[in-house]
Amino acid sequence: MPSRRSHTKSRKGCLQCKKRHVKCDEGSPRCGLCKKRRLDCTYPSSSEVESQHASTPQDPPDVLPGPDGDALSTRMLEMRLFHHYVTETYITLCQGRLDANHFQVVIPRIAVAHPFLLDSLLALSALHLAYLETHDNHSWLEVALKYQNRACSAFSRVLAEMSPENCGPAFICSIFIMLCATAYPCVSQDRQTFEPLSHVLEIRQLIAGCAFLFEQLNGMEYRGDLQGWLKYKDDEVDQDGNPYSVQESQLKLRSAIMESMQRVQVKYTSLGGPHQATYQGTWGILHEAIKRWPFGGPNGGVIAWPINISEDYIALLQSGDWVARVLFLHYGVGLHLLSDKWFVRDWGRRLIETVLQAQEDVPSIWAETITWTREAVEP
Repeated sequence: MPSRRSHTKSRKGCLQCKKRHVKCDEGSPRCGLCKKRRLDCTYPSSSEVESQHASTPQDPPDVLPGPDGDALSTRMLEMRLFHHYVTETYITLCQGRLDANHFQVVIPRIAVAHPFLLDSLLALSALHLAYLETHDNHSWLEVALKYQNRACSAFSRVLAEMSPENCGPAFICSIFIMLCATAYPCVSQDRQTFEPLSHVLEIRQLIAGCAFLFEQLNGMEYRGDLQGWLKYKDDEVDQDGNPYSVQESQLKLRSAIMESMQRVQVKYTSLGGPHQATYQGTWGILHEAIKRWPFGGPNGGVIAWPINISEDYIALLQSGDWVARVLFLHYGVGLHLLSDKWFVRDWGRRLIETVLQAQEDVPSIWAETITWTREAVEP
């Protein structure tokens, strides 16, 4: 989730930057951000600026607006967020070998002893409320940003002084920060700021941090309550051989993705060229993640795919290489397998829509594949 640095507030910024809650450079006739994003840039009239300045205190108290429009004290707000986590949010995180008790009891017990982890937990809870309470989405997003920023600030200091005592809490904190960053674009529904590749690269850095802390934790002699995170059990299936709690439509989509990927492999192999090893390596990681869904497997599954791709593949993607782009679109369809998770939601569909909307001439060899990716994520 994007962090926000504190700065002196300007009352003269453009309306587009105010809407997105980012600092405006007040450039004329268009500010730098609007020019970069090719947006119309409009400024409030002088009377509106004066009115806003007169009605807004320069130093607001440390109080956040609640969903009912009343000011909630920080203490009461945090109690509500903590209560929401242990009664609602925790159950949305349960999967596979980590049972509900781990998320509802173990993690909160660790969090109350480590403020940086507690802040990340409160941020995730606020985002979940933003997802559920759409009538007050903006207020909860503001709350989530506050606690996410505080968690990230403290987390960076913890990383600089890593110890056996804080390694486990830091690992859980990194997971929550990554989930918040994944959830924010779709929960906020701010399409103007959604740039799939940039956001995937941001997520990639966050997941890399999770992986580093996981390795540190795995190397410790005593893991305590977090032992369950370190035991990977292969595909967990029911008596019929199907993964638990999976809808028939999701199983069909997984099969369709794997079939499409087989066709893609045949096509890029027939094209030849110097990048075959990069294509095949990327294809193999994504294919394995799709195959193991709904469980992550050793490489973390679909949601962790960005950390496993190579710098060579990223360079090809940034250059507009069509094979790289087609594989990226299949990652988007793979994310759609997780659309029942509130923190993923329509991430895959929005990724595909955004990547393809600016494309005009699709090479004939990929036309059918592109059409399939669009149809695969339709509501």
